[in-house]
Amino acid sequence: MKIDYAPIQLDSAFPIRGGQPFVQSDRPITHLHIHDCLELGYCFSGSGIFMVGEKVLPFSAGDVSFINHTEVHLARSAPGTHSEWTWIYLDPMRLAGAPGAEPGRLDPLPFAGHSFGNIIPESGQPAINRVVLRMIEELRARSAGCEDALRALTWELMVLMGRMAPDAGVTPFRKDYDRLAPALQLLARGYDHPLRLAELARSCSLSVPHFRRLFRRTLGRSPRAYWNNLRLLMAGSLLRSSSRSVLQISQDVGFETLSSFNRLFRSHFGVAPREWRGKRK
Repeated sequence: MKIDYAPIQLDSAFPIRGGQPFVQSDRPITHLHIHDCLELGYCFSGSGIFMVGEKVLPFSAGDVSFINHTEVHLARSAPGTHSEWTWIYLDPMRLAGAPGAEPGRLDPLPFAGHSFGNIIPESGQPAINRVVLRMIEELRARSAGCEDALRALTWELMVLMGRMAPDAGVTPFRKDYDRLAPALQLLARGYDHPLRLAELARSCSLSVPHFRRLFRRTLGRSPRAYWNNLRLLMAGSLLRSSSRSVLQISQDVGFETLSSFNRLFRSHFGVAPREWRGKRK
């Protein structure tokens, strides 16, 4: 997958910026980008998926995204919808570092990799979500003392992150992930099309058996499981954000029969699609 390097210009004396509203479209993910600093996001409305490296993570209103400078990423709103976000870019170590403080607590580097959930739901970590909202408010208002407030909030955020994910930092083999990137691009762009293992393997210049082994070893699941997970996450976003019928949504994400969609959806989410939609209204 094409990866764009998008450096963020931060003030050397006060390395934090952002806070403006942003509308995220439903354009298919055809490339990823990477920054040279920590990116925080807050979703004010809508739903969709975030692709972070090999991970496909659903998001909805109230969620926070936390993506450090080592992970390629991009968001997409559910098809036919848009979502509203605000982004913050910062360097916690330079922003909030102080003499005598433990600098490791401010380092965002460990918060990445296969085991780290970059999307933080409001229901699971309300304190983190409140801190990010307060940072947005300070950036927008620029009231007296906002620089000190933002430094303090950065400390609070990083301490809370350390409590939430004390074992973060397990990453896949970078070279193996890069080898699989063309196949991940095809899956992200065409999740609603039939799975063609030969085409995926060919895009990576691998035989089908080698492709299967490398995929499972690097991503922890088979290509089919990854594909089904991608389709089900997008279906969940559509159920949450649109009034289309369950049958229409199952067809939108590429299921040939409603029965197979219902069976896999129940296995993944623990409830039937209609019940899952009703619980989130």
